[in-house]
Amino acid sequence: MGIVPCILNEMLSRGNLKPEKQKILLRLICAVLDVFHFSDSICTQESTGCKISDSVSEVALCVPTDIQSSLQNTVLPCIQKLLGSNPEKVDVNITVASLKVLKLLPKDTMESQLPTILHRVSNFLKNPLISIRDEARSALAECGKELGMARLHMVIKVLRATLKRGYELHVLGYTVNFVLSKILSHPVNGNLDYCLEELILVAENDILGDVAEEKEVEKIANKMKETRKNKSFETLTIISQWVTFKTHALKLLAPIKRVLQDHVAPKTKTKLEMMLHHIALGIGCNPSVDPTDLFVFIYGIIEDHITEENLRAASEIRIRGSQSSYLITVFALGLLHRHLKKIKLDKKDEHLLSILDPFVKLLGSCLNSKYKDILSATFKCLAPLTRLPLPSLENEADRIKMTLLDIVQKSGSTSTTFMHSCLKLLTVLLRSTQISLSDDQMRMLIQFPLFIDIQTNPSFIALSLLKAIVDRKLIVHEIYDVVTQVAELMVTSQLEPIRRKCSQILMRFLLDYHLSEKRLQQHLDFLLTNLRYEHSSGRESVLEMLHVVIIKFPKTIVDSQAQTFFLHLVIALANEQDNKVCSMIDVVIKQLIGHTSLSTLQHLCNLTLQWYAGEKHHLWSPAAQVLSLLVEVLGKQFHEHVRRVLQVAKHIMASALDVAVKQEQEQSNRTMLPFWKEAYYSLSMFAKMLIHFPELYADKEIWETISKFLLHPHMWLRNISSHLLALYFKYVTDASMANQSLLLMKPSRLFPIAVSFCCQLDAQLTDTVMGESITQNLSFLIYHLHSMVEGVSINLHEFCSALDSCEQDLLYEAVAFLGSREARDQLLNPTSSGQGTDGDLQSLLIVSLLKRMGKIAVRREDIQMKIIFNCFQKISTKLGSGGCQKYAIQMLLPLYKVCEGFAGKVISDDIKQLAEEALQSIKEVIGQESFLQLYNTIRKNQKEKREGRKQEEKVIAAVDPMRHAKRKLRISAKRQANKKRKITTMRMGRWMR
Repeated sequence: MGIVPCILNEMLSRGNLKPEKQKILLRLICAVLDVFHFSDSICTQESTGCKISDSVSEVALCVPTDIQSSLQNTVLPCIQKLLGSNPEKVDVNITVASLKVLKLLPKDTMESQLPTILHRVSNFLKNPLISIRDEARSALAECGKELGMARLHMVIKVLRATLKRGYELHVLGYTVNFVLSKILSHPVNGNLDYCLEELILVAENDILGDVAEEKEVEKIANKMKETRKNKSFETLTIISQWVTFKTHALKLLAPIKRVLQDHVAPKTKTKLEMMLHHIALGIGCNPSVDPTDLFVFIYGIIEDHITEENLRAASEIRIRGSQSSYLITVFALGLLHRHLKKIKLDKKDEHLLSILDPFVKLLGSCLNSKYKDILSATFKCLAPLTRLPLPSLENEADRIKMTLLDIVQKSGSTSTTFMHSCLKLLTVLLRSTQISLSDDQMRMLIQFPLFIDIQTNPSFIALSLLKAIVDRKLIVHEIYDVVTQVAELMVTSQLEPIRRKCSQILMRFLLDYHLSEKRLQQHLDFLLTNLRYEHSSGRESVLEMLHVVIIKFPKTIVDSQAQTFFLHLVIALANEQDNKVCSMIDVVIKQLIGHTSLSTLQHLCNLTLQWYAGEKHHLWSPAAQVLSLLVEVLGKQFHEHVRRVLQVAKHIMASALDVAVKQEQEQSNRTMLPFWKEAYYSLSMFAKMLIHFPELYADKEIWETISKFLLHPHMWLRNISSHLLALYFKYVTDASMANQSLLLMKPSRLFPIAVSFCCQLDAQLTDTVMGESITQNLSFLIYHLHSMVEGVSINLHEFCSALDSCEQDLLYEAVAFLGSREARDQLLNPTSSGQGTDGDLQSLLIVSLLKRMGKIAVRREDIQMKIIFNCFQKISTKLGSGGCQKYAIQMLLPLYKVCEGFAGKVISDDIKQLAEEALQSIKEVIGQESFLQLYNTIRKNQKEKREGRKQEEKVIAAVDPMRHAKRKLRISAKRQANKKRKITTMRMGRWMR
């Protein structure tokens, strides 16, 4: 006896001694049998000259005789004893183990023992307990996997012999589906061919037999798991997926055809449709399906139906068959439609085109069917075919068109899905072929309710058909009225696809159809009138259409309409509140400027200048916007108007500044700021002019005005002025003009501008782009202030004496804005300093700025901290070691407070990391030794200040207890607020992760 039987006997004996471990031991036995191999020489000797019928026989032939004898006489009886030890319960592991042993035994033993095991398991399916039946099904599925597909017919045969009556038939259909789905998890094509008939019989009886009627009784259906849902439909899907399609496809339809030979009740018809549907699903996933075989199969079914219908129509003798026999044809058309959607319809694939070409005539014949289901399926199949260059289309297209029009005319309603499919096919036919429609046919279509009610009930199908008609330039008088309705729908519809389709129709109509001057003017007036439509979507559609008109219409027409277009567009621009629509109006006006003659353009330009320079304030803003567009389009050609435009722009800007100053002095309501919009668009226009006329950088008056807008109450004006100054500084840097020849490149001008940016920082900031602009501008200003003062040996007194009265006023105002008492004292008493050198000037211009920035960083929000710390990082890199050493204390102080936790508020991780990066940058510039010395000095000074404050608090507590108590309450409230803010920040951080 071999070693393997000995091991198995030992395991089985332990299983008998310890039943609680039986399950584990049985799994171990199965594992041993699975990995049990025999030498190739033995297998070769045993199998020489033998013809093997299945995989089980192959395994048995490879087992030596002595081992087979030991397994049969010793191991198998033990397992059989275990198998029968519990007659009330099926054990999957014991069943599988017995099959694994049988596979190693001779074929005759296998054939004699296998039915007994299968019958025993199948009998458990009669048990009323669902748990027992489920266990039996699982055992059968494992048996099927172990035996392989070659013996599936034996499993099905045993099931049919065991489950023969009553509720057992419900269990039969359910179990067959369960076993198939488990066994075919990794199937091989064609494995179900040999047992197809038995499987079909089970499914047919479960769906169409008496047992199916019981499932429709509610009390019976809810009684058992197997009756709640008919699984045999899914069985049909599995069968049709794993049979050889070419040889067995027709066998799948045989039971359905047999039922269709007689009269079919409505319920039965529904079941047949479901059966065909599931068969089609399986065929669609069948890997054995060859496209050519599938097309031949479909063609044959459809052709047979047409032949049968023709015979019925021609013969007076009634041909056997029910009125539902067309279901097979609908099934075939559905298969064709699914496959056409699945494959790539390549117009250059000659083989595919040659296969599909015969279907055109065949499907054209299907359009004569009296069954709507066939017609609907035919519509869907013909639609993709008509897009291909098939030779048969040339001959059949006109006949198909006539049939479709006949169907449309006979149909009472055009709102059904059936009619929609018909009209879709007609649309595709018009687009893809050379067919035409007569006047009568056109009128017949246009008089359909689908077109009559197009405004009240817009249909995408109708619009697509109308577009196909317009693309073919087909003309009848009624189409002009329909297009007028389409134009209104383009504006009023709230559905974007409808508006887009209407726009396409109107565009092709205006471009391709001959229109009288009066009718064309009516359409253009309609577009211009609807520039004031209440919904922005309608205005967008109108602007898109005007854009197309300006680009594609003849220049003579555009030129004749230019002034009218221009006036309406400017009015729309003045009244528009939507930013997207404003941008679209700008684009249309630019196109209009670029597509008009010189004389018309000159007239439009003069008209705009009159508005801009006139006394009507409400025209200043749109005029400035239009002038910006003129500058953008004309470029250098706008040179002759620059001086006049700038004079008006300066006047408007001065008016805006005067009003702002007056309101500030009177402390009136700032929500209403006259002239801010006019000034904003004037500054935007000036930014466009700088691109083409760089000499304007030398205009001192306008740049002085722009620098004043940095402190304007309106955020838009602050942003645009900051942007313009960034352009100014970039121009100065690129042109290597960082000298005092330009107005703003003097220290007396740079310092007030820098202070203005500090004031912007001290206000509420929400715009990230604005923050980046302030960072760039401040770093430029501080660096150039340092450069100008560094190389000049002049003290503060001499510097102030050299300034004119205007510059002195600006300097005094800037120092007042900073709020630095030390800087104010230096400026008021320039001779009191003991230094008498340029150190006073540096202290006034740069140190005071950096101190102010540090205070703002600690006091304000995260966005201000980010701007200032980025600015410190840029400044330290630009100044170098010597320059950075002079201002390191002022830059390090706020960074120290943030990094060491002395800022007095909750600091986010991002800001703390940014502060550490700025510290590292300064350390790299000035050197580690100097950095540590300065950092320790700051730490020491801050510690002394804190201790001084604590000592002062103790004195106050003794002298004025009431004041001390109030102060404690304030501090407590502040701590509570900080704690709450910190908790909120931590929670937000968790949510973000």
